[in-house]
Amino acid sequence: MKILYVVTGATFGGAVQHTIHLMKFMAERGHEVGLAAAPEPRLMREAQAIGATIFPNRYFVHHLSFYHDLLSFIPVFKAIRIFEPDLVSGHSTKAGLVARFCATVVRKPVIFTAHGWGFGESRAWWAPWLIRHLERLAARVTAKIICVSEFDRELALRDGIRGPDQLVVIHNGMPPEPYQKAKRVELPCMLGEDTDQRPVLITVGRLAPPKDFETLFKALQKLDHGKTIVVGDGPNRPWVQKLISQNGLSQKIYLLGEREDVPDLLGSAEIFVLSSKKEGLPRTIIEAMLSGLPVVATRVGGIPELVEDGVTGFLVPRENSEALATALQRLIEDPDLFRAMGEAGRKKALLEFTLDRMLKQTLRVYEEVLH
Repeated sequence: MKILYVVTGATFGGAVQHTIHLMKFMAERGHEVGLAAAPEPRLMREAQAIGATIFPNRYFVHHLSFYHDLLSFIPVFKAIRIFEPDLVSGHSTKAGLVARFCATVVRKPVIFTAHGWGFGESRAWWAPWLIRHLERLAARVTAKIICVSEFDRELALRDGIRGPDQLVVIHNGMPPEPYQKAKRVELPCMLGEDTDQRPVLITVGRLAPPKDFETLFKALQKLDHGKTIVVGDGPNRPWVQKLISQNGLSQKIYLLGEREDVPDLLGSAEIFVLSSKKEGLPRTIIEAMLSGLPVVATRVGGIPELVEDGVTGFLVPRENSEALATALQRLIEDPDLFRAMGEAGRKKALLEFTLDRMLKQTLRVYEEVLH
């Protein structure tokens, strides 16, 4: 089987990690894989290591740009013509629309994985309307649409994207081994401090508006805790740094940027927090659960399918710093509670959200479409 993966890839986020896992799995089973994506350095490096045929698309940019978005069709057309895949697999809103249009023109079967629907995001008033109609059109030529959460499937049904027979839910998954083998990092030394204040809070994600760091920082102002580490990078980094300074949190919050030792960092913290306004099914929460951390997160998207409120962590309303602070404080004051919730989360992740399960279910969809 020859599979061409198309992902925007302008930043190294969840959709990119998902695509890398799929390419590696398929390549290890003797399938030939290709990749059409923005030339993001880490993505290119990992794709080369897998042995994928790479088609860089410099017109794939994260922000909305009619000029770049229109030109992005050309490299994908060329990739399909040259690679001649048996199946095209599109990921993320922009790349998914481009992949489906191009695959249809050259009559190749195409699958789309929705890592959260683009029309569910906070955008200019006209953007959700436009994306919703484009998704309805694209769905007509899509063999199967994989949703990463039941929430996204229900959203697609509600908005008339496509019928239930075309929509399949495959929850994201992560490999347990890196989190089971993680080495504890001495965070105070790494951060240049002499104190070992605990517990350490950690959040992992792109520094972008949907993550709502403003609400998180307002909540952290109300807490008496050691420190919070923020792992990730993105377009909002200068704004996030300004927020930290303005709120007097420079001695409590540390921006570590994008890291490749996330399992070790998670294993060195005690509580995971995510204050997002919008999510699909965040891999970072699965990583935290595999690391044995309790999760405090907003009740948005597919997060309630991961976090069992009161059992593996706490769920709070979005954009509510008071509720977020209260949930965090409850865990900070009760080490036995956060350890018990962390262990319950680990068991749930190992049972329901492993990478092996996700990959095998996806392969079955590929085979169903082709055969």
